[in-house]
Amino acid sequence: MSSDRRDFLGSLLAVGIAGKGELRGGQASPASLFATPQSMSWLAKIRGTHRAVFDNPRDDGTGLIRAWIWLNQCQSLLGAAANDCTAVVVLRHGAVTLAMNDAFWAQYELTLSGSTAEKPNIPKRNPQMAAAMVDSMGMFPAPAKTFAQGLGLDALIARGGIVVACEFAFWGVTQRVLTRDKSTEAEARDKALAHLVPGVSLVPSGFLALAAAQQHGCSFVTNV
Repeated sequence: MSSDRRDFLGSLLAVGIAGKGELRGGQASPASLFATPQSMSWLAKIRGTHRAVFDNPRDDGTGLIRAWIWLNQCQSLLGAAANDCTAVVVLRHGAVTLAMNDAFWAQYELTLSGSTAEKPNIPKRNPQMAAAMVDSMGMFPAPAKTFAQGLGLDALIARGGIVVACEFAFWGVTQRVLTRDKSTEAEARDKALAHLVPGVSLVPSGFLALAAAQQHGCSFVTNV
């Protein structure tokens, strides 16, 4: 096996999805549990002259923050109408937890990147929702602060932004529910799905979503 393939499978195992044909106990995984072609219906919502897709693989919300600022700059600096702009945010890899609502964060004690046993960082709510982001406005440099006002995952969706989450990474979320609740795979998935932030859609993979959005006219904005 090539080193590239080993690295790829290792990354899948890191979020608990390699070998998804089997569940705990060796039970077969129903194909109906996973994303379908309908998972790409969000592409039809991409509209306007100004289109951009923001990669967000980490739980620091970089893609979300940039999408919000970009929308505000398009409208205030380029004179674009709100309905002439589309921001797509792809939550993948370690950022999939941002797709979960406050109740899920409180119940399942999700940790943020950089958390250690000595210095745990376990928010009691989704740190990228608008209510939580109010407390973070002080971290923005002066040139960005004006454009960052009102920022939040839910706020972005409310103004027509498209937010999708990677099905591969979401598998890791369901495994957390399964382990904590000692439930079946189907029960864990149903519970996790019920805790998605309203308006977030699951997509077959984050990288598919990034490529598909670009094929629909979106400029790609990296996460670095």
